[in-house]
Amino acid sequence: MNFKVILITLLFIPLSGCFAPTDDDTTTLRLATTTSMRDSGLLDILISDFERSHNIRVEYVAVGTGAALELGENKDVDALIVHAPDQERVFIEQGFGLNRTLLAWNSFVLLSPLSLPEQLNEAFFKIQNEGHCFISRGDFSGTHQKEQDIWRQLNQSHDVAVISDSNGVHPDGDWYRSIGQGMGAAINMAHEKNCITLSDRGTALHYQDKVTLQRFEFTDEILYNPYSFIFITERPLVPSTTFLDYLSGEGKDAIANYTIGGEPAFFVPY
Repeated sequence: MNFKVILITLLFIPLSGCFAPTDDDTTTLRLATTTSMRDSGLLDILISDFERSHNIRVEYVAVGTGAALELGENKDVDALIVHAPDQERVFIEQGFGLNRTLLAWNSFVLLSPLSLPEQLNEAFFKIQNEGHCFISRGDFSGTHQKEQDIWRQLNQSHDVAVISDSNGVHPDGDWYRSIGQGMGAAINMAHEKNCITLSDRGTALHYQDKVTLQRFEFTDEILYNPYSFIFITERPLVPSTTFLDYLSGEGKDAIANYTIGGEPAFFVPY
């Protein structure tokens, strides 16, 4: 499948750049990354800084992790920045990618118009038990995968019935709304409809002055949200390696120092 076909299938997903993959281009990096990395505001800062000091142009498409991995499978991009570890491991085991490298992490948070319990499972149980409007990205992104993990956990801890359909694993009910869109769109809809949504911390901070939703953070290990860089098999390595070297070097400080409203959006390994 060529990239033009991919563009048609992703017609309603925000794109950046116009890709035309070649096998020997060392001056352009074609990157597929998550909407949360873009919607946090960090990605454009990193790319601008990188391009100023390197003779490599970065063209990127921001989609859910599932769509990013599909682009990688079809070799329509050179590298990925994604945040769904289980999917990433399968992707590499199947021979589509190489060298999964941890770049940064943050956590998942709940954005809500009403007060929630301090414990994660109790918060989700309250949402389900009271049938409060919940906006799911429904796009099989890393965030959507994490949301499904939480519903599965709640099924075990609180005997909450879940179903599995084209929208993934979730409770049944009209209060649950799957939109098939990115993180920014989900936050905006939750704000407009007075609903709750699960978000990565970075994007939540980026939108905190634009919405009236409260941010609820929890300490549960399940909410750990690592972002990793993956090379695509049989794609040019020079631009990808140069960008990863930047992200692991001077770019690491840019990530660590990136704050929103005085709060760090991401954390980096040292």
